[in-house]
Amino acid sequence: MKKTKPQEWEFSLFYNTLKGLSNCTPMKTISLQRVFEIYNSPYLQSKSIELTTATAEEKVKIKAQLPFVTYSGVYSYRNNESILSYNSTLLPLDIDKLPTKQHAIDLQFHLSNQQGCVMSIVSPRGYGVKAFFYLGCELELKNHYHTLKGNLSLIAQELDILEYGSSSIDTAQFVQCQPFFIGWNKHSYFNLNAIPTEWKIEEVQKKEISTAPPTREKYITEFNSTEQKRIHKYIDKITVKLEDYFFELNGSNRHPNIWRVGGIKKYLHYAPLMENQIKQRLFNAVVGMYESEQEAINVRAVISFNQIWENTPITDNDLIEQIIKEEKNKKELTEQSIN
Repeated sequence: MKKTKPQEWEFSLFYNTLKGLSNCTPMKTISLQRVFEIYNSPYLQSKSIELTTATAEEKVKIKAQLPFVTYSGVYSYRNNESILSYNSTLLPLDIDKLPTKQHAIDLQFHLSNQQGCVMSIVSPRGYGVKAFFYLGCELELKNHYHTLKGNLSLIAQELDILEYGSSSIDTAQFVQCQPFFIGWNKHSYFNLNAIPTEWKIEEVQKKEISTAPPTREKYITEFNSTEQKRIHKYIDKITVKLEDYFFELNGSNRHPNIWRVGGIKKYLHYAPLMENQIKQRLFNAVVGMYESEQEAINVRAVISFNQIWENTPITDNDLIEQIIKEEKNKKELTEQSIN
């Protein structure tokens, strides 16, 4: 369902202080008016002020405590294919890495005076500006990202911000389900009744890249001990089971189940020599759920896989611990019999 007017725009709100940016499950659906209210809430004011003086390490923790929305619409889960309603006339802008804080203040004021500006805010750190613009044309959902990125120079020209360079506009914000963080700053502007822009954005077709899904491979490993052989056999068994599980998934069931790769990754400290091959096998299995690797990239499946793989902590496994204990006892009995 398309939402073409700012008064109709709806957003998924995400807020989980433990997961932060990795949170993909929305809390609720909110209106543009509610977005404005959250921006000006006392909680956001205090957290945003903390950000201005925080160290790099502290900033990561504080940012995880900030809510964010999916600017492009409402989602049942934060990936492209799970969109429920689409804000087809919304242009998001994230302009960052400006030379000075005064540059950011000046740019925010400049944008707020442009036709179509619905919202413009200096970022909490003071060196960037975030904004929403109401376009006088609709963006086709299937070509959303490519159309915005392909019109980057036009956008900078029409907004009269060429002096900052089109490269100052972060194109990552154009990704359909990209989080749009909410942070307070006293230099802000909100207009629920903005008049749409008069300039048009030319549609850019997404390039279809035909890439066959990776195939499943059989790996052969040499073992130095019975203990290694049993551990490797167990890990291979649970990997095959997960590969089979992914093979049966389709549609909206695919992305929400990628987390399962962490269930194997957490035990690989028992078999470090297997890690590269198991990672490749599970990567192939995840990508194999989609029509091509490019599709898996487009719907953030590859990003999710890598984040889960990198952030899963090691955990003990009772069965593997039992294998290690049994093999140790066997070794001791053998040594005793020799002596």
